[in-house]
Amino acid sequence: MSAPAPVAEVQTASTERRAAPRRQPAMGTVLRLDAPDGGPSSVALVWNISTTGISMLLHAPRPAGSELAGYLEPMLDEATLRVRMKVVHVKLLDTGDYFVGAHFDRPLTTEELKPFVADA
Repeated sequence: MSAPAPVAEVQTASTERRAAPRRQPAMGTVLRLDAPDGGPSSVALVWNISTTGISMLLHAPRPAGSELAGYLEPMLDEATLRVRMKVVHVKLLDTGDYFVGAHFDRPLTTEELKPFVADA
């Protein structure tokens, strides 16, 4: 998967809507999403993460409003964390991948987030 295209809009303090600052994920952090039919899980590359939500790259779209669940997993650690979330936006990228943003169903604690961020 490749990186999303740069965003043209610049967020300022007055336009920022996030409840928590976004953080860069630890190297290779992925989200293994549950399959709705019980089949194999799909894997999303975590683009950024905060205590309240996540942005990720997926090869298939997930419609805004859909509920997702899965496990956060860093490549360099044995930690896993079960999370549930609701998709709030989806954007098709030039590469054919999808940039998906979602809000967690509950805020993560600093300790829960620690294994999944680069600067912890």
